[in-house]
Amino acid sequence: MHENLILVDPDGGATETLRRVALGAPVAGGGVDEAYLQELLFWFPETLPVSAIDSAYEDPVPVCRELSTRAGKLDALYVNRHGRLTLVELKLWRNPQARREVIGQLLDYAKELASWGYEDFQREVSRTLGRKGNVPFELVRERFPEVDEAEFVDNVTLHLERGEFLLLIVGDGIREGVEHIVDFVQKHSGLRFNLALVESALYRDRSDRLIVQPRVLARTEIVQRFVVEAGAIPEDVEEDEQPRFEYQQENEKFWTAVLDGYAFADTEAEVPSPSGGPTVYVRVAGSGSAGWGLSFVAFLDRGPSQIGCYLTYRKDVPTAVRIFRTVEASLEELDADFERWTTRKRARLGFRHRVAFPLVVDGRESEDFGAAVSWMRDRLDRLVSTLHARVRAEIAGSG
Repeated sequence: MHENLILVDPDGGATETLRRVALGAPVAGGGVDEAYLQELLFWFPETLPVSAIDSAYEDPVPVCRELSTRAGKLDALYVNRHGRLTLVELKLWRNPQARREVIGQLLDYAKELASWGYEDFQREVSRTLGRKGNVPFELVRERFPEVDEAEFVDNVTLHLERGEFLLLIVGDGIREGVEHIVDFVQKHSGLRFNLALVESALYRDRSDRLIVQPRVLARTEIVQRFVVEAGAIPEDVEEDEQPRFEYQQENEKFWTAVLDGYAFADTEAEVPSPSGGPTVYVRVAGSGSAGWGLSFVAFLDRGPSQIGCYLTYRKDVPTAVRIFRTVEASLEELDADFERWTTRKRARLGFRHRVAFPLVVDGRESEDFGAAVSWMRDRLDRLVSTLHARVRAEIAGSG
């Protein structure tokens, strides 16, 4: 619990007791409302104890407030010169249920951002701020002129793709049971990134200046960062076997060749954009929380030297699991030659094919590049166009 702050003048011996400002109380009565505190924390990110939580996110630059996502509006978004994103929700809560609800909301925002590419990120930030251009980069460059645009875009893309964020819940009244909230996040989110609960205590001095005393009350301990399931490298592919920057050119060249001018026989399925990562996704609309519970994944896996595509599901969305099992049981009547395999106790339906990596050497395509592209274009269409309509029908029936 925060006690009063005592300001001592060592020369004159005078003291001043700085008393807590009541959060959520009427401004006319000397309090600070939620809107004011949100604005204060946004424009002065140094009031957030980011370095104490994870130094990789230090020096955050304010990007925007009220960022629109399909999960709702995020209170505040920051990005640092290294392209690392910090998501902040402010809550003047009064009960444990409210705490769990705001954590769940922030996790939904994170899942949504993990489904974005850089173009989505740039578009939504530009729309929120009413500015054109590469606004996130421009905001960072204003403070750090030495930042390279291409490197910044690559870094943001990587962290979006991995779902690699710092999540901060900032509020008041956080007292007992904070360790249980962290347990709740670890057990129920299905997410793997850093999250912290921060209490911001405000004080006023005689000159009516505000003093902010942040305190980290609890945080998740993630030794190794993994991806969010909603935008995950498939569990077949070990993240530490896929150093993205080393393989980015090869990935982008391959996915561009596969997806340029591409169309599914099932025109209801949306063609994904090329990615610099080892995976691309065709998400099934309306199939679960934050926009998806089922998705088709196409991947490059350099570990066992294979490429492939498959239908997968989120284990924390019961409807998605049930629909996947129903589709799996109906494969014979669909007359499809899909392979079934299991990775880390999760079933896959799709195709796999061995290839000789690298497919791109010094910017030039290998002898196997064209054949790998043709195989992926054919199998991805067969997979999606065969199963997408069936999955959508099951979703409609569940409604």
